[in-house]
Amino acid sequence: MKLARLLNEEVTLLRDVRTKVEGVRDELCLIQAYLKDADAKADTADTSSHAVKVWVNQLRRASFRIEDAVDFYIIKLAPHPSQRRGMLCKFCLVITSVVPRHRITSEIVNVTASIRKLYEDKHALGLTPSSEQNVAERIRYDLRMGSHFIRDDELVGVDYAKNLLTDWLIHGEARRTIISVVGEGGLGKTAIVRNLYNKHKEDFDCYAWITVSHSFKEEHLQTIIQTLYENDGKKYPVEGIREKEVDKCNLTQKLRDYLQGKSYMIVFDDVWEINFWECMEFALPADTNIRSRIIITTRDRGIAEFCQRSAPVHIHELKPLPADDALKLFLLKTFQFDHHGCPQDLNDLSQRFVKRCKGVPLAIVVISGLLSTKKKTVSEWQKVYDSLRSKFSTDPHLRSFYLVLLESYHDLPYHLRLCLLYFGLFPQDYSVKCSTLIRLWVAEGFVNENEMFGDQTLEEAAEDYLAELIRRSLVKVSNVFVNGKVKSCRVHDLMHDFIVRKCEELNFCQVVSKQQFGFHEWTRRISIQNIDKSAFIGNDQSFVRVRSCLSCGIEELSESVVKSLFSGFNLLVTLGLEDFPLDHLPEVVGNLLNLKYLSLRKTKIKTIPKSIGKLQKLQTLNLRDTQVLELPMEINKLVKLRHLLSYSFGSKEHWQHLLGFRLNGGIGGLTDLQSLAMVDTSTANGDGIIREMENMINMKKLGIVELSEVNGSSVCNAIKNMPNLCSLSIKAAENCGFLVLQAIVDPPANLQRLYLNGPLQRLPEWIPKLKHLIKLRLIGSRLAEDPLPKLEGLPELLELHLDHYCESEEVHFKCGWFEKLKELTLQRMNTLRTLKIDKGALPKLEVLRLGSCPQIIEGADAIQNLEALKNLYLIDMPIQFSYDIALNNPYDIDMPRQFANDISTPLKENTTLYISPPLLPPPQLTPPRLPPRRGQVKVKVLQDVASTAIRFLSAA
Repeated sequence: MKLARLLNEEVTLLRDVRTKVEGVRDELCLIQAYLKDADAKADTADTSSHAVKVWVNQLRRASFRIEDAVDFYIIKLAPHPSQRRGMLCKFCLVITSVVPRHRITSEIVNVTASIRKLYEDKHALGLTPSSEQNVAERIRYDLRMGSHFIRDDELVGVDYAKNLLTDWLIHGEARRTIISVVGEGGLGKTAIVRNLYNKHKEDFDCYAWITVSHSFKEEHLQTIIQTLYENDGKKYPVEGIREKEVDKCNLTQKLRDYLQGKSYMIVFDDVWEINFWECMEFALPADTNIRSRIIITTRDRGIAEFCQRSAPVHIHELKPLPADDALKLFLLKTFQFDHHGCPQDLNDLSQRFVKRCKGVPLAIVVISGLLSTKKKTVSEWQKVYDSLRSKFSTDPHLRSFYLVLLESYHDLPYHLRLCLLYFGLFPQDYSVKCSTLIRLWVAEGFVNENEMFGDQTLEEAAEDYLAELIRRSLVKVSNVFVNGKVKSCRVHDLMHDFIVRKCEELNFCQVVSKQQFGFHEWTRRISIQNIDKSAFIGNDQSFVRVRSCLSCGIEELSESVVKSLFSGFNLLVTLGLEDFPLDHLPEVVGNLLNLKYLSLRKTKIKTIPKSIGKLQKLQTLNLRDTQVLELPMEINKLVKLRHLLSYSFGSKEHWQHLLGFRLNGGIGGLTDLQSLAMVDTSTANGDGIIREMENMINMKKLGIVELSEVNGSSVCNAIKNMPNLCSLSIKAAENCGFLVLQAIVDPPANLQRLYLNGPLQRLPEWIPKLKHLIKLRLIGSRLAEDPLPKLEGLPELLELHLDHYCESEEVHFKCGWFEKLKELTLQRMNTLRTLKIDKGALPKLEVLRLGSCPQIIEGADAIQNLEALKNLYLIDMPIQFSYDIALNNPYDIDMPRQFANDISTPLKENTTLYISPPLLPPPQLTPPRLPPRRGQVKVKVLQDVASTAIRFLSAA
């Protein structure tokens, strides 16, 4: 035991060494970035650029040598647990580890000496922190200069923002108020605010513009006082202030005294740190009945929110330009000196350039500036388009936007830089699921356990990392769940170009494609994109140093290539083969002893080899949407497994056809599991598997399928021991009685999502007690009594899905019911005849889905009581009911009684109606075209139909 403990301590120490060494390369990248600027080269004029480049490469190579030394021999020092049995094995362990331990020690000693010598050379080369900081400050100053002199006609697509900010500025409350303009770099925050400042500064007694940048210092207080005095005309001597008021407290009091009783407007441009408001909070008086405004521009929404503790804050999040405005700005800047405008043959390329910029004004302006210097021909523009990424950091036209992104990157702490760079492993404009990204970050070791709070898990800390990147406007939200939580995210195209280039500089990762199959010998992570099996033929590229591999868009691979791939990744930590042309998993996967993340989602594999049990470090195993229906008993050896996901849908994408996985052995050893879905408990040992779940106290997401009535009480006992459970999904076995879940007395307090698929004798009494439930699905419950009166009081419910949930003929939503509900689905209600929605019911409902209710005859008029409705879906509904809504809205169309009801059922404005299958008019009738009654209502069809039907539905 003592020997094992000592070896574990050595391994931990070596991992710490490796982590610290990664920071060396990040510093090198920082130095390289500064050296690219002309001013930086001037600071190091006494040294040749070649000497600096050699120094950088030597230091980077030294850092990789240490990392390799640790990774290559860490398996030798920490062998498989099965080798640590008995005195003989322990003795063998000591003997076999002597050589690698000696080699590691020698390697680290030698490389450490090299790094120490290189750092001494750093000062000789003039690469000091002060010079780097001076260069950075000059870059920021140059970048912001142009924003102060933009004309009104150059501010395209910002009328709404200007009007909103003007209203807050001029017509708001007579008190100290903060107005914050938030957005990513290059959106035009400074330009818009400067425009308003110049127009309205005379409306205040005193005013000042302060450019803050990265750190707010005491000197800024002096600058504010000086600016206020200068704007006041020589009324107060500035020199006296500079000589006497040097103490922070005295400066604060002086500024406060000067502003007391006056209306003021002070702009703080480009704020990066939260402590800015701690410095200014008491310096700017909050006089009542005096209209004073503090305007902040920042890339970090958290800074604006922090100010809310002591002042009312208006936050306007600046968005990228819409497509039309983006194109207008592009054409304005590209052809501003060309009276003929854009040639017709360049229209398509213009659209592509604009799309690449994603509506970011600065990106549009810099690319337009580059194109304005080129010939107006398709070949010349195509050449520019194809070379954007390679020229991003070097072309003088594009470099200004590159530096904006570089500034945001340098402001990140080291762990967030790693997280941002990870987006370089995904294709451009690719939206990655947040759950996938978080599990990858955890597996990579990006989460610093020393900075976690209380009982926070690694995944929760990684969620905070992602939230901060979004808050800093570096990562974009692609999709959100109904409760506003981010579902998927991405980075915009030019940010992706920046990340890919930064990854290449740091050897962080490399994209392997048809155009570039080979990669650098020091590459740690590879992303295989859009290649076929021919790329591997005759290629002897070594994967021995690769730690992570993600694939995207591989067409076909031979069995020999697959085997060679798995056998070549000796040090692999993460392996993502989603949608990979793989029909079996080779036995050699068991040799990847460092593997922590394995995703085979959407592959064609049918079985998992027994060698999977060797992957002692595995944290995530994702087998979703594969053909795997059974896992070997060796899965129980994966004691560090945190996420085990394996399920698919059969013939249809519906919960009725959900397939889980069977277990040959137990899962009692997997006590670290947080996600387990979907376990098939119809096997002989099903009850034993459920009982073993009682030890899984860390469980957050649990899914069980094919549950029999007799095992219901066992499931209830297991759930009682899962205090952190957030998501619970249970599907009953067919023809096996009811779902028996009444035994739960105190349900998990944090349960947010509940999916029950199967018949219920009565609604479990604990469901209405779920105060944090946001999503509820009842499928095939077939309750004799409508449970809505018991569910209407759920305080946080946002989504309710009811599928054949009761045998009632009437569903009635009364006034005050479901006050927060946003989405409601009612389908397969075979006995439903009447739908009633009182005024005041479902006040926030935005989406209503009605499907397969063959007996419904009343309820079309109830839809008009849904004040917030945005989307209405009618799927396989009776033709009469659909006509009542579709044909009477928004148009008055004379139809026979059997096709159209006399009752008018107007929808609210901006409500979109979706119908599937589409309604067809009677063939013998041609409905007249009459003026629309409600022009804002839109009708959409989900299927292609005959032209007659299309004309009929879109009449007027």
